[in-house]
Amino acid sequence: MEAKWRRATSRISNWHEGMEEPSAFPLCGRGFSAQLRTSWSNDNPGRRFFGCKNHGSLVHHACRYFSWFDPPMTPRARVVMVGLLKKIKTNEVQRRKERLCWVFILALCVVMIWFSKL
Repeated sequence: MEAKWRRATSRISNWHEGMEEPSAFPLCGRGFSAQLRTSWSNDNPGRRFFGCKNHGSLVHHACRYFSWFDPPMTPRARVVMVGLLKKIKTNEVQRRKERLCWVFILALCVVMIWFSKL
C-alpha cells in the first residue's frame, strides 16, 4: 500500500542550514499529516522519522504510523552520538548540583545576616 503525501508548503520552516528539509509530509491511515520527530533512543540517536500526530495519544485512538526520514547511522556515528548525549546529561546533572549548592550558600548567608541584626 503506497503512502499518501501532503506538500509541505503550509509548514513553518525552522531547519538548520545543511539539514535536509522534507518537501512533503506523509499522511497516516487516518488522513492526518505526519509530524517530523527525532528519535533519542540508543539505537537511533538523532535520527528523524515521520510519526502520526496522534501516536500514543490517550485521548484520540492511537495511530501507529511510522516511517524513517533519515537513513540509518553508521555504527561509529551511533557510538559517538550516544557518548555525546551521556556527556551532556552528566554536565546538566553537575550544573543542577552546583546551583543547589549556591542557593544553599545564599540562604545560609541571609540567615546569618538576619541573626547578626538581632
